[in-house]
Amino acid sequence: MSAYVRRPRFSKGKILRTEYLVALERQSFDMPNLLFDGWSNGVISGCRLTTTQDTITMLPGLVCFEGVVYGIQHPVHLEYAPTDTTTYVKLHISSNEGNDSCEVRRFSIACHKEEGLGSGELELCRFRLQPGAYLRCSYKDFRDRETLYDTLNLIHSTCSAPNGPGIHPDLTRAYAQEVLSLDTVPDLDGAVCLGWLNEKFSVPAWVVQSYLQRCGCWEEQEDVLQGLYRGLLNRLEQLKQGISSESPSKRTQRRMMLID
Repeated sequence: MSAYVRRPRFSKGKILRTEYLVALERQSFDMPNLLFDGWSNGVISGCRLTTTQDTITMLPGLVCFEGVVYGIQHPVHLEYAPTDTTTYVKLHISSNEGNDSCEVRRFSIACHKEEGLGSGELELCRFRLQPGAYLRCSYKDFRDRETLYDTLNLIHSTCSAPNGPGIHPDLTRAYAQEVLSLDTVPDLDGAVCLGWLNEKFSVPAWVVQSYLQRCGCWEEQEDVLQGLYRGLLNRLEQLKQGISSESPSKRTQRRMMLID
């Protein structure tokens, strides 16, 4: 058995055949799907959020949904207002609105009061804005990313990763930068953080969990993403205090021998 790859050559005087158009379609749409095969629903890259006094803007990016990669090429805007209650900003992906010759999906963002995700929904962020306050998307440090009021919270964002959900890359990069700014960093933490700084996409949740387990900073929680953030925060505080050992089960036990 053999597999054939067709790559049409377009130039003056060439006849544009149907089979060439089919080959071009496969090259354009199938390649991204093959590249991100097995990734979960969520944002692959881009789709960063910025804020003004009354508008949240989602910038262009790549989204994986039901095994298909979609490129959002234009910014999407959303007006918001202070309610002093938790607001969930969700990206909604519509069903096919096209026809048999063209698939059309609409990508829109909206504010919701409910936390859960419905069909075709991804969480971008959440916030609680007080009247008269400004919704900010910049942070002082890693701990500041969980600030309750007037701050975009990305901890629960739906990020795509291989074989399961991912943790928002802004979180892992912020953690890595803060760890590497310390005077002394254990080899394990240093290697992990250097890798996260160079990572272009979301780090899979199971990878972060494995790291935290080795450090003794992981506790099972119903909200996995929240648990991962808290675990990273705990590990960061340990490193600042000079605690560099791995989980208690891996520590070398000290033994004493008494001789009369």
